[in-house]
Amino acid sequence: MSHPGGPLAGVRVLDAAGMIAGPSTAALMADFGADVIKLEPPQGDLLRGMIGVEEGPDPWWQLDNRGKRGVAIDLTTEAGIEAAHAIAATCDVFLTNFTAERQERYRLRPADLRAEHPELIHATITGYGSTGLDQDRLAFDHTAFFSRGGVLDIMGEPGSPPGGRAGQGDHTTALALLSSILLALRERDLTGEGQVVEVALMQIAIWTLGSDISVGLATGEMPAPRMRIETPSPLVTRFRCADDRWINFCMPGESKWPAFCEVLGHAEWQTDERFATTEARAENAPELITMCDEAIATADRATWAERCDAAGLVWGPIQDLTEVVGDPQAAELGAFSDVDGLDRPFRTVSAPLHLDGSEFGVRGRAPNHGEHTAAVLAEAGVTPEQIAELLDKGIVLADRSD
Repeated sequence: MSHPGGPLAGVRVLDAAGMIAGPSTAALMADFGADVIKLEPPQGDLLRGMIGVEEGPDPWWQLDNRGKRGVAIDLTTEAGIEAAHAIAATCDVFLTNFTAERQERYRLRPADLRAEHPELIHATITGYGSTGLDQDRLAFDHTAFFSRGGVLDIMGEPGSPPGGRAGQGDHTTALALLSSILLALRERDLTGEGQVVEVALMQIAIWTLGSDISVGLATGEMPAPRMRIETPSPLVTRFRCADDRWINFCMPGESKWPAFCEVLGHAEWQTDERFATTEARAENAPELITMCDEAIATADRATWAERCDAAGLVWGPIQDLTEVVGDPQAAELGAFSDVDGLDRPFRTVSAPLHLDGSEFGVRGRAPNHGEHTAAVLAEAGVTPEQIAELLDKGIVLADRSD
């Protein structure tokens, strides 16, 4: 039987991170049953309201903050810092993307929060780490993950790197931070002690490029972007079909070369000395890719799909996002979820994890600004009189609608 409430039931998280990477980590923890408290400044998280939908929900905010409770506290005040500390003292995990300088300013460093609460897991997400010249450099995934981490350069063709997509590096990094926090929770089970956890966007980018970089580390020469027409083998590249849709092949090795030639209607390539071996195909790559382009341009993608599947080739359609959302296999994966508690039905992206024996899923909408401030402070031991004073002075906000 699954544990009631999910595998993280009983785990409490204070999410003091802004924008996407840290909050999406906490949202995944909420999906799996954690009680996540979202800490925002009085002016609100930068992500809130960034992407508007006419007469609809706030899609980015709902995606990365679903299932949380919300508090709004002014950390520039001494009373606000004390209120945040009171909440953190009730939590198992403190999660932030504050720079080291801001953690020091608000007394939210590991030493500050764990001195009297050694069981706490202090998790920080940074652009470039907490040491070195760039430890306090502000970053988004576009700058630290895609740009400085090398992702854009290696993905593009020479002279024209592509643009990164919003949140893609953040959500990848969130999975690494989630893994780190879960490992720290397991370590705490074994030792009784919490610990300090940190991941950096730049390092996660390096990990995602590990297959390329490991070759460069071994040979002393890093792989570089190349033109599609220079791909050493047509078995591992993409082609445009007659209907302007693209297909992408990935068949490393030699075993699929005969079937590929047959499917394209060029069985003679198998014995053509220009293409008969892996080495020959690489040497004559531009000529071969051009010939493959001409062959694949004779039929639409649906036709090639039937032919490739019949021959057992390994391929995938390059789909646009409308096709991805409508893909029946995405539905089989449970890739999308309905969010409850909003004025109208709203769909969002599900956690990319499956635990067959666990209770998990989107727990509800994201919080309004300061929606649960009074309740969370009361749970942390702050008296009604103290809460009223904090509200009167504007140090905390409560029950403010989106």
